[in-house]
Amino acid sequence: MANSPSLPVELWLEIFRWATLPESALAFYTTEYRPFEYVDTLRLDETKWTKRVLALVCRRWRLWTVPLLYEDITIPRAYLPLTRMLRYGQCHEDGTTIPPCATWVRRVQLPYSSTAVTSPLPIEPVKVLSLCSSVEVLVRTEKSLSPVAYEFDTECPPLPSLKRIDWWHDNEAARTGGINSLPHVLSNAPNLEYLSVGGELWPNFLHTPTVYLPRLATLRVRRVNAFFVLQMCRWSLPTLRHLAFEEFHSTDYWPFWQTFGPQIRTVELGVSLKFYIRDFLSVVLSGCPHLEHLNYYVHCTHVPRIDKPHNSIKTVGLHACSNSFSRIESPQFWSHLRQHLETFTKLNYPALERLELYGNWASVADDEEFEHLVKPLRDRGCLVEMA
Repeated sequence: MANSPSLPVELWLEIFRWATLPESALAFYTTEYRPFEYVDTLRLDETKWTKRVLALVCRRWRLWTVPLLYEDITIPRAYLPLTRMLRYGQCHEDGTTIPPCATWVRRVQLPYSSTAVTSPLPIEPVKVLSLCSSVEVLVRTEKSLSPVAYEFDTECPPLPSLKRIDWWHDNEAARTGGINSLPHVLSNAPNLEYLSVGGELWPNFLHTPTVYLPRLATLRVRRVNAFFVLQMCRWSLPTLRHLAFEEFHSTDYWPFWQTFGPQIRTVELGVSLKFYIRDFLSVVLSGCPHLEHLNYYVHCTHVPRIDKPHNSIKTVGLHACSNSFSRIESPQFWSHLRQHLETFTKLNYPALERLELYGNWASVADDEEFEHLVKPLRDRGCLVEMA
């Protein structure tokens, strides 16, 4: 450790960055659509422990790693030390000074238990969030089972730097408006580019103010009900291009297709066997007449019924993730894969140029059966490649 100062500071900072931001953690911060990039917002971020250990090594490392420690924070209901560090920083007995940390915050996790409203006074988490002028990602996760009171209205600070929101709707909390209400938060985040939503919306929330998001390009839909779909249809999203569905429910999406279908260019279906039971893929193809990129987990998706050509689709991405009942390379496995690949004819997809294979196809791609299945695609000039 005594030799550490002999290295340039820039090199140490680069080492710390790589050590605390692995490939798996990049998904927490991305604001652009990337195929098959599922984000579990409830998963524990193990890099936080790495950051804490680095900060305890020595005085220099503490100064160098403080920005990493505060780039991703969870705001509790009341925690004065966090507020003090964000607002004022800290002076240590050894003479080192840490400046206010609020400008380093990039991602904020805000549990619903932190935004309970039990008095008409402004709640502390809203004050803390207002200090984070550079925050880019806001996460609202599902409420815990412990009882929480939402008795008074609350506020939401302006969030001009926010580019991504991962939101789970809570009806009880939403009654207070402000930071607990998705439409109110969206109205204060005009530069949003990426939004994931989920929850069962009560019908009385259909009358919330309309939302205009001029830069939103990616919408990820988790588990929603019909009222949530109708609320989204009242939003104005002129730049929406990428749409991902994590689950399928018996919700009527036709109002959604009528509102946004013509502008969608990319659709992805998640790793859910509900897409295997019901033919949701044909609904997507019917609802998005200008679709160019289609991505789905082939072994978790029902073979679509195709009634007419889809002239705009240029790329299809298939993920190799297996399901729980079809053994790899079994007759059932090959039969299901064959049925999907046989739909990629020139008649059904006249503009298809690429078939991109995601995940682990190693054991399948070397099999003669696979080569036989993709040969018609290659013969028509379609590129089949590993992504």
